[in-house]
Amino acid sequence: MEDEKMTELIPLLKKSGLRVTTQRLQILKTMIAINGHPSAEDIHQELPFMSLPTIYGNLKLFVKLGVIQELPYGSGKSKYELVKRHHYHVICKSCGKIVDLDYPLLKEVEHAAAQLTNYKIHTHDLEIYGTCTACQDQQQR
Repeated sequence: MEDEKMTELIPLLKKSGLRVTTQRLQILKTMIAINGHPSAEDIHQELPFMSLPTIYGNLKLFVKLGVIQELPYGSGKSKYELVKRHHYHVICKSCGKIVDLDYPLLKEVEHAAAQLTNYKIHTHDLEIYGTCTACQDQQQR
């Protein structure tokens, strides 16, 4: 999985004119390995030899290039994910955990919005907030 994803990402970096450095590859590989929505601090824990400003700088660059997406909700710390198919996020209001939700019927919202408003719809975002099972269990104690 990691090799397949890296095979997709490296040409994107090269196409944008960005140098493919060891640090950039390590950050991307770490994001793939974590397989979730890591913060810069999460990535730094996995790559302690790399400075936090270097990680932040590269994450911002990857966002600008459209390689990753910044998720600025939840605990106040931005989290990041590799850009993939359109999906939604369910966010725990207690701990900030983010879970992907793929629900096909929600894709019809864009079509309905276009029909009802005559707008050309480009995209939409939906965030659902709740309390994850771990936080529910903790609250019941």
